[in-house]
Formats: sequence, structure tokens, C-alpha cells
Amino acid sequence: MLLDREAELVLTANALRSRRGALVLVTGPLGVGKSALLDGIGELGAAQGSQHLRVSAAPMERDFSFGVARQLLEPVLRHASPEERARWEPGAVRRARRAFDAGRPDGAEPEALDGLTALIENMARDQPVLMLVDELQWADSATLRWLRHLGERLSDLPVVLVCAVREGDTLTGHPAVQGVIGHATHVLRPGNLPLHDSREMIWRFYGEAVDAEFARACHRATGGNPLLLSCLLEDAAPRSLQPTAGHAETVAALRPAALEHRLLQRLDAQSEQVRRTARAVAVVGDDTNPELLGRLADLDTAGRDHALRHLTDLGLTTGMQYPRFVHSLVRESVVEGIPLTERTAMHELAAELLHRAGRPPEQVARHLMALTAPTFPWATGVLRSAAFTAQRRGAPEVAARYLRRALLDSLPDSDRAELLVDLATSERSFAPYASVRHITQAALLCDGPRQRAQAVVRLAPSCYSSTLLPVHELLRETADALGPAHLLQGPDRELALRLEARIRQAALPDPQQLADSTARLAALGPEPRTGTVAERELLAPLLGAATFSNALPAHEVAQQANRVLAHEPALPSHVHTTLPLVVACLVAADSVETLRSWLDAAQQNAVGRQSRVEEAMIGSEQALVSLARGRLTQAKGEALAAFELAGAKHEEVFSLSSMTLASCAILTGDDQLTDRLLAVKYRAEEDPYVWSGLSMLKGQSAARKGDLEAALDYFLGAGRRLEQCGWLNPALLPWASAAAFLHLYLGERKPAVELSALEVERARAWGAPGPLGRALRVHSHMLEGPDSTEVLLEAVEVLWHSANRFERCQALLDLGRRVGPADARGRAALRDAREEAAACDVPWLARRVEESLAGAPPDPEATRAQLTPAERKVAELAVSGLTNQLIAGQLNITCRAVEKHLTSCYRKTSIPGRAHLAAALRELDR
Repeated sequence: MLLDREAELVLTANALRSRRGALVLVTGPLGVGKSALLDGIGELGAAQGSQHLRVSAAPMERDFSFGVARQLLEPVLRHASPEERARWEPGAVRRARRAFDAGRPDGAEPEALDGLTALIENMARDQPVLMLVDELQWADSATLRWLRHLGERLSDLPVVLVCAVREGDTLTGHPAVQGVIGHATHVLRPGNLPLHDSREMIWRFYGEAVDAEFARACHRATGGNPLLLSCLLEDAAPRSLQPTAGHAETVAALRPAALEHRLLQRLDAQSEQVRRTARAVAVVGDDTNPELLGRLADLDTAGRDHALRHLTDLGLTTGMQYPRFVHSLVRESVVEGIPLTERTAMHELAAELLHRAGRPPEQVARHLMALTAPTFPWATGVLRSAAFTAQRRGAPEVAARYLRRALLDSLPDSDRAELLVDLATSERSFAPYASVRHITQAALLCDGPRQRAQAVVRLAPSCYSSTLLPVHELLRETADALGPAHLLQGPDRELALRLEARIRQAALPDPQQLADSTARLAALGPEPRTGTVAERELLAPLLGAATFSNALPAHEVAQQANRVLAHEPALPSHVHTTLPLVVACLVAADSVETLRSWLDAAQQNAVGRQSRVEEAMIGSEQALVSLARGRLTQAKGEALAAFELAGAKHEEVFSLSSMTLASCAILTGDDQLTDRLLAVKYRAEEDPYVWSGLSMLKGQSAARKGDLEAALDYFLGAGRRLEQCGWLNPALLPWASAAAFLHLYLGERKPAVELSALEVERARAWGAPGPLGRALRVHSHMLEGPDSTEVLLEAVEVLWHSANRFERCQALLDLGRRVGPADARGRAALRDAREEAAACDVPWLARRVEESLAGAPPDPEATRAQLTPAERKVAELAVSGLTNQLIAGQLNITCRAVEKHLTSCYRKTSIPGRAHLAAALRELDR
């Protein structure tokens, strides 16, 4: 059964059923399945009881007079019975046949033509005749004259003559071929297959289920052309490329040798003008225009247009104004067939012509890339401009290819340094370590401290901890050579501040430098300047130092960090600066509302560009924000996506996403995720945060296996490593909480209380509600008696001001269990915990809440009447006439927290909204 050829078969079937003569012409471009359609028509004719005659002409047989006619008729005559031959070949026909068989048609050709036509007429009296002639353009001239003779007489005969001819072939325009075609009563032009038929063809080839993505990839690569598709599949089979999604990209990239051979064979049969034009179209690619093609093919306008029309008729190219090959497979096959010296010369000429015409640099650069040796003095400038354009449109890998080619030319050291810096800037997005290496090389070639500083500030700080190159020394030497910022002005001051920012970020694990950075922040005053990129980049590590060392309260750090964010465009390139530290500070400070929208905008700018590193790093930052909001499932999904998008070769992204996943695993007790993360080899394992995070994971794994002593050593080791760096903020890693629980399990209450109290003390100093609420909740487990409940009540109260709904849910659950569901206050806490569990999408936590609520007696009145102190305060301020924003400012909480409290008040007091709140409070007082 043919694919997508129903209309053509129906037309032919109607012609056969009509018992009237018809000449059907089958034509079309390369590879659309003309021969396959003839096969289908033959099967149709046999099914309808027709006499079936079939021949395929060949170029080597064109000199044999009546050669095609013989191949058409001899098989049926050979198998005919004596009675049939007697009916078909009376005297006059036999005499014509003898002249025909003797191969002497010249003098007796009219008699031969009449005799052959009479033979067909006699055969048709027994049964309808279906004659199929493939590749008509290659038939010998005597056969063509006979087919024309027969075509003129078909109208009165039950004979259907079907001829297939190659569209655009030189011989198709021959008068003898046109003489046959001119009598066509029907013309069939089969086209390419639609996607569903391409998938059907693939299924028939493999004989098994075909993945939709595999089918789409094959269809895109071939355009649904049956010949191209079959060549692609035949090339895929020996490579064991099964029709699965995993093999889709691989099979689409194949370049079948059989297809190349057929295309080149077809082109070789064309005129020299057509061949030269085809090569020119292949070399120029999608940026072509007729004038350029004419110059490359060395043809005048008439010759060029004639050749282009011919290529279009052949089905190889489309369009005249901007001609291009119909499929990339065709173009690449033609390119491979061009001798290397000729191809290089054509690229060289194309580059020169396009440059003279003032065409965009990327158009010129594509041809320069094909040259193996420097040719033009302007080539480096064009390649650099093309790289700049590619970088701006989000194609850093393309930009890097242009720059690597430019570096092959002989250049002065200062120019080479600039190219290396541009190359490193592109490589930050996909090859960070190569980027660091090229910056280091550029620094050695730079002319003066300013150029060196301009190079070194392109280093991505995220790579510092995972490269073996002496980055820290390079930063300091460059800064010393440039001079201190307070003695400089203009661009030099900006460079000095940016260098200082990177030096201070690199020194964050040093307690002495940490204190110095905190002092530097204090010296900048209550509102440090944020007007320039350099000023914002410097603030980031200074705020990081204050956060890590717990030297300033969270609300002050958050205020300054949000000021930085307000002036900073949401661009993906921020990940190559010190600004990710601003993200870390805001997450630690539990101030993520503005941050989330800023990161979403940055991610939107990264998606769709060839910037895997940027997209993955922003995804990791988004995961941190989700974690701070208590959305553990969402955080895990975002971190996993970043983890897999970057891959192990992008270590800095890999480490960041891994540590975010480690936090998810620690908080949720995900053993499978823990084992996966511990199985990875980290290049930046000596980084304090990575080392401590891995130590926490090892502790969790040891505890799961029952080795509590080893687990405790791991947790305490993580804390010691952080404290060695001066990192005292419990928002970074809750190692003390984990160690306290293990001390408690081991029956060591005193160290458990001391550790948890230490975490509470540090969390109070920091002041962010999320870390403080968590520390209080853990500390409540270490205490006994009424003190335990009081601390837990404080934890719940504090966490109502936090964005972290996971921690709030855990505190509410603990309170509900501690007080008990029989108590109205306990029931209210458990019901609030149920809402929080649903919001943060943590199924196991929701199940625990439901289990605790299962035995609770119904007490709707008590539940409605019980407002928390925070809810009561918000309700009273709302009754006084303050807006949500003013309430948030007065209580130093977020607008979202205000809305949450009010919604809870409405639900508990069974009122529809704010207008009824005053009356509800009076009723509660009574």
C-alpha cells in the first residue's frame, strides 16, 4: 500500500474502469516516489484484470532502436499462447514485427509504428491494456516516436499509458519526449509525505513501534521526501539506531553516502552551467542572492537564471530571488562533492564580495571560517564583529568559533589579548574552565594595568573554588598594579571596585578578611552607593561577609540587598559576577518576595538562548528561593533540572544545584537523593560550603544505617569547618540542630540543649524569622516541661512572619501534638498545619498532620474563636483603618503575611471580609 497517494490511484482507477484510452503523466521533483507510484498503479491494473506491461528506461540503452519498446512487449509475447499470438499478430502486424525484430527500422519505420500500434489494439480487444513506462526521458528516439504515434490514437482504445518523467532533467525538454508528454490527458504530481505518513514509512522499515520524537526528527531532516527518508533509514539501520527518542538527534544528523552518490550522479548528468550554479548555491547557503551566485558560478544573468530554473525543475532548489536547496541533506551532499581547492576559492571570493557589498559581519564570517589560512587584512575585525553580534543574540558557542578562527591569524600581543578576553567572555556560558584559562593567558599579553584589569574582571567568581589556576594571585597582582579605588576616577575606579569585589568574594572563607569586609561595609555608611555596576558588585561580597559571619541583623542586610536588586537589570549575565551573593543573602534573610520575580525575569531572558550555564545557575537560585519559601517539592524539581541541564562538566553550577538538592535531602530525609549526591565527584569539594554540605549528607547516611556516633562526628565536623571560616550564621547550614537531635537520641541531653541553644542564640542575632523559628522548634525538643511548650509557641509565632511554610507547618504540627488534639489550641494548630502542608506540597508531612487530626473531637466554635496573637494584632490594625502595606511596614512583615493573617481571621470568625472584622473582634471580646 502506497502512502499519501490515494488521489493519484483513484484517478488512474477511474481511467482503467472507463475502458477509454488515456495517457497519464507522472512527474515531480527528486525522490517523491514516481517509481513507487507506478508500482501501485501496476498492482491496481492487475487487480482490475488489465494486461500489464512495464518497462524502465535507462540512459545506457538510448542508442538501441526500439530498445524500450522491445523490453515492454517481449515478456508478454513470450508468455502468450499460440492462439493469443495468432489473434494479436495477423499478417500485416507480423510483417511490421519482422522489421522491428530485425533492428532495421529506418526505411520501414512507418510500417513498424503502425504494426506495433496494431499489436496493442489487438491485445486490447482481449482485455484492457495498462502500459507503464518509467524514466521516459531516457527512452530511445524510435520508442518515443512510437509512443507518440500510439498516444494520438488512444482515445478509441481501452488502453491506459502511464509515463513517468523526471522534472527538470535536460532530456525531459527534448522534442521527442515532449511529443509524448503533449498527449497527456492526466498529470499526476506526487508531493512529499506529511508527518503521519513519514512515521508510517519508518514503522514499515523497522517493523516496530516508532517514537514520535524520532519520527519528527526524521521528518524535519528530510522534509518528508520518500527518497531522502529511505536513504536516512538505510544509513541508520547498520548503526543500530532504533526508532526511540534517544536516537532522534543522532539519526537526524546522519549524512547518508548513498544519497550523496545519487545526488552527485544526477548533478553530473547536467550541463556545466547547472553544476557550477548548484555548487555556488551550496557554498553560499541561506544568505544567497542571485548577483552573488552569478559571480561565484562565473555566469551572466541569463545563464544564471536558466541554471536556477533548471535546478528548481529538478527539485533540488526553491525560488529564484533567494534560491536555496530544498533540504540540508541535499546541500551538504553537494558541498561534499565540491573539490576542496574549488570550495576554498569560492568561499574566499564570497567573503570578499560580501565584505565589499557591506553585508552583515556574520554573513562574511561564515565564509572566512571555511578558510584555513589568513587571506584578508580585514578578516580579524569582521570575525570579532560577527562574534559580538552572535553573543548579543544569545549564541555564545557560535561567537567562540568566530573568535577561535580569528586567533589563528598573526596578531600583535595586545590584539591577541583582546580576542582572548572576548573568547573567554563567550566561553563563560558553556566552557567555564576554558574561560579562566584564556583570561589567564590574556593577562600575560595585556599592555598596561588598565587593559589587564579589563581582562581579569571578566573572570566568573563562581569558578574560583574549582579551578587549579592561580586566580587569587592574579586578582591581587592586577589590583595592586591598577591602584586603590579611592585614588582613581572614572573607568579606572570602576575597574578597581570590581577587582576589589572579586578579591573579597574569593576571601570569604578567611575569618580575618571576613571581618575586614564587614568593616568595609560599615565604612560605606547606612546607604552605600548603588548607582554603578561596580558599586553593586562590591556591595554583594560585603553583604555576603556580614551574612556569613552573622555580623549584622537580617533586616539590615535584606534592606541593602534589595537596594542592589532594585538597580540591577534582571539579566542572565549576573551569574558571572558577584551578584549571586545578593541572592544568597536575601534567601538567608528570609526576604524572597522581590527576589523571586527578579530571578523569573532573568530566567526568561536566559531561556531559548545557547546559555546552559546561565540557565542552570538561575534555576539553582530559583530552587534556593523555593526552599526558603518551604516549597520543597518545587525546589527539588528546579534544582534537579539545573543539575541535569549543566552536567558535571560545569562544576560551579553542578556544585550549587547539588548543595540545593542536599538541603532538600536533609530536610525531607530523602535517602535516595542523598545516595545520588554522595556518589558524585566534586571538583570544588574543598570549598567550605560544599565540604560541609557533603559532610551533612554523610551524617544523614550514617544515621540511616544506625551508626549514630559516626553521624554525629559528620555533623559536628560540618560545624567546625564553617566556624573555622568564621561562618556563624545558622541560616547557611543547620548543623547544630542535626547534631543536637543525635545527642538526644544517644541520651546526651546536656550537649543537645547546649547546641540547640547556641543555634537559637545565633539565629536571634541574625533575626530572620525562618532560621529563628526553626532553631526554636528544635530547641523545644531538647527541653522538658512547660519551658518546652513556651519555646514552641514562640517558634510558631515567629514563623508566622516567615515565607517558609514548611518550617511553619512543622512547628504547628509539633505544637498540635504537644498540646494535644483534645485541646482547642492544639486542634487549631493542627488545622493550620494542614493548610500549610497543602501549600508547601510535602505529602509525607501532610500525612503526619492528618494522622494527628484523626482523633480530634469537633469544636468549630472554639476553633473559630481562637486567634493567634499575630492574627489579633493584624486584625486590630486593619480595624483601625491601616492598609495591608502600612500594617506590613509597622510590624516589619511582608504584605503576604498580612493577607495570610487576615484570611485566617475571616475563616476563624466566619465573616466574609474586612468590613465585618470590627464586629467580629467585639464579639470575641464578649
